[in-house]
Amino acid sequence: MSTAKTNPVVLVTGGSAGLGRVIATTFASAGYRVAIVGRNQERLESARSAIGTTEQTLCCAADLTIEADAVRTIRQVGDHFGRLDVLVNCVGTSDRGAIENLTSERMIDLVEQNVCTTLHCSKAALPLLEESSGVIINIGSLAAKVGTRYLGGYCIAKHALAGMTQQMRLEWLSRGVHVGLINPGPIRRDDEGSRYQSKLDGNIPVEASRPGGGTKVKGLAADEVAAIVLDCVRRRRPDVILPRYLRLLITLGNLSPRLGDWLLLKFSSSK
Repeated sequence: MSTAKTNPVVLVTGGSAGLGRVIATTFASAGYRVAIVGRNQERLESARSAIGTTEQTLCCAADLTIEADAVRTIRQVGDHFGRLDVLVNCVGTSDRGAIENLTSERMIDLVEQNVCTTLHCSKAALPLLEESSGVIINIGSLAAKVGTRYLGGYCIAKHALAGMTQQMRLEWLSRGVHVGLINPGPIRRDDEGSRYQSKLDGNIPVEASRPGGGTKVKGLAADEVAAIVLDCVRRRRPDVILPRYLRLLITLGNLSPRLGDWLLLKFSSSK
């Protein structure tokens, strides 16, 4: 792999752990110079070692819900590498709970983490991405396409992200910047099934603690999703749903809301 200073540069937010780290590793293996953002410096350094291109990986500690931190981070990347070709917005958090128990405070927190972080970074990165005719990839979710049960405010936040992504894509097309959305189903992880145990209450079934709120969709491997992200950058694809077969089902559900509700109930094991 070439480490030339002319190699393209990718910035992965949330790159210190989970899917973000796998995405950063995938781009590094493809020849990109990599910048990763996270809140914890120790986790960032651990991720840099795991990515395997220590001398080519920039670690940026920041809280991207704060716009000034996002601006500082983009400036740091520009100063260090002299360019930016790809921004992958991977910061976000999921949720569990019945909608009747969702507070406005919790909903705002989810929007800040899943939507505002993307808005802050994308706006700040736009001038650099214009120079490179670059790409922004936002990591959405199947919850950006459907309003399934027991996901608290997560569906609300991801629907907002999907709408913002399309608006960005249309507005920034004339500026040479492509904006895409990746909507993966549940991603396999070591703590799946136990992450949300503490969020369960008498109003939602125990199955809701499982990935996807109890969906019957098979979990995706993180490296599979990361490979799709890289492919979407190369082909400038606008919107991808994973697993791919669900695109047809979601389309049918949009055409017929009654059918959509039936499909969501069928694909959920929650009672």
